[in-house]
Amino acid sequence: MENKITLDKIFVFMRLYLTFACCWPLPSNATKCQTLLRTAIRYFACANSITFNIMAAWTLYKHSDDVLLVMKLGCQLSAVLQIPLQLILFALQDKRLQYIVSEMENYYKQTQKYEKKIFQQYIDTSIPFYGIILFSVAMTSIAIIFAPLYTLQSFPSEVEYPFDVHYQPLKTIIYIHHILTAYQSVIQISANTLPALLLWFVAARFHILSVRFRTMTNMKELIKYTREHYILLRYAKEVTLSVRYIALLCVTFSTGAVIFGYLIFISRQPWSVKWTFFMIGFCGFVELYMFAWPADNVISTTSDIALAAYNSLWYNNDLATRKILVRIIQRSQRPVIISIPCALPNLSMSYYASYISTVFSYMAAVRLIMGQE
Repeated sequence: MENKITLDKIFVFMRLYLTFACCWPLPSNATKCQTLLRTAIRYFACANSITFNIMAAWTLYKHSDDVLLVMKLGCQLSAVLQIPLQLILFALQDKRLQYIVSEMENYYKQTQKYEKKIFQQYIDTSIPFYGIILFSVAMTSIAIIFAPLYTLQSFPSEVEYPFDVHYQPLKTIIYIHHILTAYQSVIQISANTLPALLLWFVAARFHILSVRFRTMTNMKELIKYTREHYILLRYAKEVTLSVRYIALLCVTFSTGAVIFGYLIFISRQPWSVKWTFFMIGFCGFVELYMFAWPADNVISTTSDIALAAYNSLWYNNDLATRKILVRIIQRSQRPVIISIPCALPNLSMSYYASYISTVFSYMAAVRLIMGQE
């Protein structure tokens, strides 16, 4: 267990790795200096990304007839436009996330040995996938940063400015600006691991509670677990409220990255260019999967409580106990879901499958149109 990646180690890693994403909430006892530093980082990150977005929009306006440039900048903007919006969403959810993360850390500290084994099962299952995603996103960013080494462009992005940028130190400043923007894109995409972690944690807690229901032996335990179920449902609702708009943002911009990345991939470009934008499109595909997988697990583990209650020794108990169990079963038949009316259907693996099908349909249509032209 000592050499394994435990939940405690994940807390430490994410708190450090996502510092500049400003998504991991500060503790309730944070000092005024820490709060001011967090605010300053947010303002700087927003200003840097918004500057890039404005210049990209100006470049698109100036070269709207250059289809390839439009596709390249459209693909990059799918990631960069997400930065200020995601920073704002996390800022609006600061208090709620502070409560959610604090409860998560406190609960894990108090868990028993067999419960930590359940958490470890979830970690061992999911950590390879998220590790690969973080690595892929980082490699894509590095490829973009070093693009001037194997292409004719002067900067990582082909964004133009309304002034001469080929004089020092302005050229160096612009290059650093592009590097920071690429780094911000990586961090903001990686910040989606926080909502994913919260959803995995909720799923694991429902799993633990279902085990408790199956092994309960008396009325006292039933009352205790019923109360825990009620508290967990309230906690799960707070988690879904905190991540649903972030999930919607992910769906919106990942679609743009996939479409534009595909258009560049099927165009007549060197493989060095194609590969970079193919990776951006790939990251767009899996970015939504980071949400859909744990969200689907939350749905299934929520419903498992009803099965666990039914599989308990209810037939050996009195009428009052049976009534409580019926109430628990009824409550568990309404699963915890992530959705936004008229904007985001129930986020699950079924929704992800339909999303992929829709995107591939768009790709086929675009390819047909380009072939006709």
